[in-house]
Amino acid sequence: MLKYVVTLTEDLLMVSVLISLCLALCKIAYGRKGMRFIAVGVAVGLAGAVAMCIAKHTTSKIATNQWNFYTFLVTIVLSLLFLALSLIFGRHHRQLTYYGSDTDAPIGIGGVLLGSAAAALIAVCLFYEGPEVLGYPVNFDTAGNGIISEQFAVRLVGWLLGILLVFLFGCFLYKCTITLNSSPILLWVLNAALLTNGVRCFGMAVSKWVARWKWLTWLPKYNKAAYPWAFPLTKFVTNNILLFAFVIAGLAMVIPVILFIRNIKVHGMWDNPAQLRKLKSTARHKRRIAAVTAVLFAAAMLNLTVLKDITNRKVELSAPESYRIADDRILVGIDQVNDGNLHRFEYVTEKGIGVRWIIVQKPGSGTYGVGLDACEVCGTAGYYQRGEQIVCKRCDVVMNINTIGFKGGCNPIPLNYKVENGSVIFEMSDILAAEREFR
Repeated sequence: MLKYVVTLTEDLLMVSVLISLCLALCKIAYGRKGMRFIAVGVAVGLAGAVAMCIAKHTTSKIATNQWNFYTFLVTIVLSLLFLALSLIFGRHHRQLTYYGSDTDAPIGIGGVLLGSAAAALIAVCLFYEGPEVLGYPVNFDTAGNGIISEQFAVRLVGWLLGILLVFLFGCFLYKCTITLNSSPILLWVLNAALLTNGVRCFGMAVSKWVARWKWLTWLPKYNKAAYPWAFPLTKFVTNNILLFAFVIAGLAMVIPVILFIRNIKVHGMWDNPAQLRKLKSTARHKRRIAAVTAVLFAAAMLNLTVLKDITNRKVELSAPESYRIADDRILVGIDQVNDGNLHRFEYVTEKGIGVRWIIVQKPGSGTYGVGLDACEVCGTAGYYQRGEQIVCKRCDVVMNINTIGFKGGCNPIPLNYKVENGSVIFEMSDILAAEREFR
């Protein structure tokens, strides 16, 4: 579950910030008419993302690298266009409009161009990130148990929580921005965020060129001596993708910080205590909006740092334990495996292949879950113990301990054994027959 909370935060945080800031700009500058531009951009972007997601999962003709390259180019062009339009028309509209303006006055050519550029940027961002995000549920690894399973439900919850987090962060960032009602600050933050994203897209596009993809024959042939800057740039960008998310989200947090600072003290005139209480209440409400935005930002940063480190941390399998060999049989003492924990054993064959198996006492009984440290779905990745759970190392599926020893799904491949004279006994022939699973 945590994997998808982290992944969705990573995929959608920048998009959430850009949508929120563009929506707030159009609202402040052009009222409800301006918001329609962003609504159209979101609708077009989502429609394109759905279509691309379906195409990717129903055909093999989608060249993802090629699509992404041209998406990066379009994003760069639109970002520069928006920056130019904001410099040309931004000041004019900052002087003519006010918070909450729903005036019937025409938007003008400047508003149409600026709103259209913002809508196109949002559409392209959603088109790029959307197919991957929408396709995650289709690719959930449920160890062959399908969508009606605990494994699918747990991953779906993580997917939904990731979307909910970035959605709430975007909503509160938007609320902070229109409450602050400062077009100069908003335009500065938005343009800085777009330039940062533009650098990211440029680096990713250059990486395709450096890789010498055949469909890039219309570009000059990459040569390290002629273009010494290209490889260092693409190396920095591809190795620091998360850094761009941090920078863009950090730039956006300038707005709630300013909103909070401006409302530490009461501003305005009052003639009686009732008016003062109202001013204090308004200032307190604005501080709370900024504080909630900061908490959501902190949660997103926690996802992208601590939780990401946890989910990507390599799990080390416990060391194999000792056993006895007698009369072509392997004997494991019952006292050694009677604690309800996972115990791992290994026999190295003459070919140098380590055959591993596990034993765990089933809860509430004197029986044992026994099987190879491998399964038909995930191969020889192995199993490890997490608290009181036995978990597949590769797909993170939690085993039902009572079904260990049964065939199917992500269960360990069954291994014949018997309990006799205080030992769990395995025939050497069965161990050697399992050698093929670990080649």
